[in-house]
Amino acid sequence: MIALPPLPPSQNGHVPAEDLTTGGDPLEYVSVSRLKAFLGCRLRFYFEKVMVVTRPESPNLHYGKAIHAGIQHYNKARWRGGDASETAVIAAYQKAFDNPEKGAKIAWESADEAAAQRAEGEPLLKAFLASQLLAPETKPAGVELKLRAELPSLALPLLGVIDLIKADYVPVDYKTIGKTPNLSLESWLHEIQLTAYTLLVEDATGEKSPANELVFLVKTKTPKVIPHRVPAPSQVQRDRFARLVETYANGVANEDYYPSPGMQCGWCDFRNECSKWKGGPS
Repeated sequence: MIALPPLPPSQNGHVPAEDLTTGGDPLEYVSVSRLKAFLGCRLRFYFEKVMVVTRPESPNLHYGKAIHAGIQHYNKARWRGGDASETAVIAAYQKAFDNPEKGAKIAWESADEAAAQRAEGEPLLKAFLASQLLAPETKPAGVELKLRAELPSLALPLLGVIDLIKADYVPVDYKTIGKTPNLSLESWLHEIQLTAYTLLVEDATGEKSPANELVFLVKTKTPKVIPHRVPAPSQVQRDRFARLVETYANGVANEDYYPSPGMQCGWCDFRNECSKWKGGPS
């Protein structure tokens, strides 16, 4: 069995811990965040990822990040040794919730809304711990790994941060959502991410990844944790991903930043900037 390269060196497929989502040369690499943003609306991508026009963070996004911090603490404790107790996990969540990363401003409607959402995290994390998705005796291959791959099939280097890699090289990603998911639909919606993670893990280990796993943490009245195992991407899916990366590379190189009007405009934070677009390169 080939082990994943150790952290935190910058060689062996690993990358420094800089932000993989915003700023910098958009042709230096492609990430899932960059690719999905570009495919969703090229002009929004320009404002958000190239110009880095900042906006207050949504409460739900902030909540999801804080839940992720609690789960990350648990997985790292299982990986490297540490306090994996319920108390420690909830404390990690609360610390992340109370201290937004990089001083981000959260668009709370009121202090009561913030307090109510903060309180929702504890039962959700207790449900996660009770699910025993990562058996105590099983050590993962890696947690919160930052990986880089330069593959002949891709037009740009691929970068990504993977929440958890199981001992059998299955990448795992956690999703915090408000209702029970349609698993078939979710597999389709996250195909880009799952394909990217498979490519990164296989490049780093030299081993075939047998599957991917999505874990949904559902914020229902009685919290639920739903794991969903997805087969490893087929060759068709890998080819499709490569074509999308090529589309991204060509579009960015040509500065093809134009809007994609649709229902998503109703909740887009960049409508004001978009309304000033003159029909040419930004």
